Amino acid sequence: MAGRKLENQDSLLISTCLLNHLDEIKLQNKNQAHKLSLKPEHLPVLCVLADGVSACQFPKQASRLAVEIMTDYVIKGLNHIYNQALAEKQQLNQHLSKQIFDDESVAGIIKSAVIKANDSMYFSQSYQRVAPLLSTLSGVLCIGDRVHLFHTGDSRIYRLSKDSMVVLSEDHRIHHGQDKGALSAALGADTGVDLQQTVFTMHQNEYLALMTDGVYEHIDPIEMQFEFSAAATQLENTPNWHDLKHWHLSHQLCQHAYAEGSNDNLSIIMLGMGLASAIKINSNTQGMNNDGEVFMDARNKKSHMPIQYKLPTGLRVGDSIDGFEVTSIIARTARSEVYLVEDSLGHEYVLKSPSLRAVDDGEYLRSFLKERKIGLSLSKHRRAGEAAYNQTNPNLIQQVMPPLKTKGATTTSVEVTTTALGGSALGESGLLRYYPVPASSIYLYHLTEYIEGESLRAFMERNGPCDVWQTHDLLTKIGMAVRVMHRNYLLHQDIKPENILLTKSGAVKLIDFGSVASSILKDNTRPPVGDLHYAAPEYYTDAPKGVHSDLFSIAVIGFELLTGHRPFTSQMLMSASAVLVVPANLLRQKQVPATSQQALLRALHRNTNVRHQAIGEFLQDFNPDNSASLSDPEPLIKRNPLLVWHSICLLQGIVILFLLIKFLPSL
Repeated sequence: MAGRKLENQDSLLISTCLLNHLDEIKLQNKNQAHKLSLKPEHLPVLCVLADGVSACQFPKQASRLAVEIMTDYVIKGLNHIYNQALAEKQQLNQHLSKQIFDDESVAGIIKSAVIKANDSMYFSQSYQRVAPLLSTLSGVLCIGDRVHLFHTGDSRIYRLSKDSMVVLSEDHRIHHGQDKGALSAALGADTGVDLQQTVFTMHQNEYLALMTDGVYEHIDPIEMQFEFSAAATQLENTPNWHDLKHWHLSHQLCQHAYAEGSNDNLSIIMLGMGLASAIKINSNTQGMNNDGEVFMDARNKKSHMPIQYKLPTGLRVGDSIDGFEVTSIIARTARSEVYLVEDSLGHEYVLKSPSLRAVDDGEYLRSFLKERKIGLSLSKHRRAGEAAYNQTNPNLIQQVMPPLKTKGATTTSVEVTTTALGGSALGESGLLRYYPVPASSIYLYHLTEYIEGESLRAFMERNGPCDVWQTHDLLTKIGMAVRVMHRNYLLHQDIKPENILLTKSGAVKLIDFGSVASSILKDNTRPPVGDLHYAAPEYYTDAPKGVHSDLFSIAVIGFELLTGHRPFTSQMLMSASAVLVVPANLLRQKQVPATSQQALLRALHRNTNVRHQAIGEFLQDFNPDNSASLSDPEPLIKRNPLLVWHSICLLQGIVILFLLIKFLPSL
């Protein structure tokens, strides 16, 4: 039901999944079909409900795509299992049974289908800043009396009987105070999916209800349970479900929510287990004749397969790919190959591609695709409030081109530079600029600007420890680059000297967005796979991750710049019980001002609540020119422990001498 919205952004599907099985029944004779086919009550039934997220650009298309892809892959997976079992049973001349679908295999099919749907939505249109496709997904796959539940988002799945109503799904929301909360998980939000999966047995006269937030948020739970109980009682007292031609509880609940003032779309699927494990299904997206998306069977739907890429590996100087000519080979490692290329106009770029040895590393390839998407999203040259891209032709975006290479000199193409989101010009953002590859390309690679300079690691090895002023200057530039990501609700999660480039002009460029995650959604904020010396300790515990996690990495770099040493070992950071004691004596030996010392000690604290909650606050406290008095000065025992112990010994000696003088004569 579109409700008060102009567009119905919900999609639902109800389908039997063994399509090959249905065809075989028509082809085989009656006796053979009886022997080789499943019983009707054992046929898998799939119910899927998707709610397009209004904040994305195409919510209606997102929900429909989620339903279509999910159904396609589940049907294919179940048919594969069925055909294998059918071939085996034909040889043995035995009956098939529902046991051919074991829980583990079915759960694996569902998980793979969700990942495929998420990949197709997340990696589509990777040049866009605003996510074009976001959708919740809730569903059940019923095989006999076994029910496989899968869910991500804020729709709900209820388990019902005439005496009880239990919410089986989790509301993936982040709550602030008493508000309804913000959606924290959805398909298309990130490379990872916060997927809830459970398997249970459904008993006779039990029912399931799938509904969107537009329904359950506007019906009192007590009233809803009363409606469900009354309907369950009616069903239980009706021996033949075919007599319930006018049983439309889902329609009544949608009307109830609408009357209570719901401004959202209203969708419900209801199904129950009756006699002989027969399944009764009742669904509603009222007003669907024009705006509803209801698919009763997806057997003829086109599969949405992920794009298949080729790897442009083993390139040599002079080779061309998509109109870019290789001018030099920058690096070849076990995981990637990096080339310097130029186009027909002489613009120089860096082309990076996975190596052949990484082709079997699915996680790395997903991270590689994610890095390109994030990089392109952050490289948009638009003013805050403007459309993220040209919907007619997304490739028609005005860009600041890289320097034009000529024989005599290097000139820069003249373009009108707009400002990036957050207010600063993109060239000053401190983030590596990514460029879109040709839309027709079949190769997997990144195209970025070419930076003449060196990594911060090479700078540190060449120059040794820095003074506090130079350290503050570098941390400020790094912090400003990271703030651009934070203002776009992103965490870098892999800030280390190797991922920071210093240009010849002294500017800083932050690179490698493969570990980036959303700061507001529940996604894969997991420990980095590279150098662990810079990862915040909360990545190895259940403590919350956020801006303070990136700040911890910046503080580690600051400590290393000042002293030439890292403050902690990786084992200390990975141990939840280890006490993180910063070697402050190294800072005192470098004559670091007390205010700067305290700022570093606070930013390196294990407790996330103690750390600064903003990078600007840390930089202000670390500033050597900061003359403000310390609100919490360092204890004397830390500043000069020898003086403290000498003083204690002196006082102890005076007390002993006094006691001897006072009491010794009396003895």
